[in-house]
Amino acid sequence: MKVLPSVVLLAGIGILVPTIYYFVFRKRAGLDKIPGIIWTITGLVSFILFPAFLFRKHWEAAMVFAKNTFWFVAGVVQMDNNFWETLAKLLVILIFLALTRKTKPEIFQRKSGSTIFGYWVGLCYGIGEAITLSIIGYFPILNRVFGIGLFMYFTTWYVVWERAYAIQIHAIIGALVGIGFYHWFGLRKRWWLIFFFIIGILYHELVDGMVLLMIYYPRLDFSRFFSSHMFSVFLPVLLVIGYLMIFVAYRVSRKAKVSQTLVIEKT
Repeated sequence: MKVLPSVVLLAGIGILVPTIYYFVFRKRAGLDKIPGIIWTITGLVSFILFPAFLFRKHWEAAMVFAKNTFWFVAGVVQMDNNFWETLAKLLVILIFLALTRKTKPEIFQRKSGSTIFGYWVGLCYGIGEAITLSIIGYFPILNRVFGIGLFMYFTTWYVVWERAYAIQIHAIIGALVGIGFYHWFGLRKRWWLIFFFIIGILYHELVDGMVLLMIYYPRLDFSRFFSSHMFSVFLPVLLVIGYLMIFVAYRVSRKAKVSQTLVIEKT
């Protein structure tokens, strides 16, 4: 583990980034009514759920060994990974709802509040992933515990840069799930939560599917170009696609009606 990149990852990305996000967005769209301790608890739960759900790697690794083909890994193994990582974000918001029963209707009646808070949940989950993987890389014995292979994994500037992209991808998925909760509580359309949950899974598949394509078919011109321009072209483009998805979902979603608001507040 390199010292300076590790400090940037732990202190910069792990502490500074969520702190800045909190102070910038905590007073937007009624989110100022959420106590700071609830923000912190929700962020910590989201952080912890990454290592808590990481044990799934044991059966995912077993599936890869059973049938190591691109279509099986991308269509089954990777989709299993996408499901659990998206589910983690959904569960965090459900935990938040349990902690804030009185304020949940007001928060999720606003598209902006739902999106911002969902982004917060995904952001903290991505930070949990970044720091957990670095710790496992520093203590290789943990590979056996979690069923992954991070031998020779060091926290370098390359890793910090790659994690900066990955954290945003998780945050985008969290925002999509947050918009799904807005449809549930604000628009009284519960099935739309499932729709945005699936959209989050498919977006994750798009990102990791590109990487799998490069790994399984390295001789393709696309794979070579992807490998050479991963950080300069492909990951930025994938982030743009994700933010566009949030923008479109946000714009096309109707505003919650006052009558709906009153009904929710009475429940």
